[in-house]
Amino acid sequence: METNIVSVKYEDEFMPKTFSGKAYSYYSKIKLKEGDLVMAPTVTGSKIAIVSEVNISEKRIQTIKSKLKTIVVKVKKESYLKSSKLLMDIA
Repeated sequence: METNIVSVKYEDEFMPKTFSGKAYSYYSKIKLKEGDLVMAPTVTGSKIAIVSEVNISEKRIQTIKSKLKTIVVKVKKESYLKSSKLLMDIA
């Protein structure tokens, strides 16, 4: 069953264009697939992140559901990885 809940991993601050660490869950207003780049809202501002999982069940996020933020911007991956230009699609 498809949901609009995804997990992302943020871009590493010390190694740009690499994504690692803990995965964080978000709602998404745009259709995403694993490997897509997005601008993920955080408490310190938006960060570039890679989608690591899609269609997460609501059961898995039940305890944090009220705190989930929403992704509305998809980054054009090829452009960013080649030249660091942030070309975006906004929902």
